[in-house]
Amino acid sequence: SGRSKTIEVQIRLRDHLKRYPDFYNEEIFREVIEETESTFKEI
Repeated sequence: SGRSKTIEVQIRLRDHLKRYPDFYNEEIFREVIEETESTFKEI
């Protein structure tokens, strides 16, 4: 696929959140996205 890994991870996380909206609160979700983005920038 032409998508970057970061976008792929974000899409999967958002899909998971749609299925399990109570699984994460929004604050944790935002931290995960920020960590994911910074991790992939370092690679």
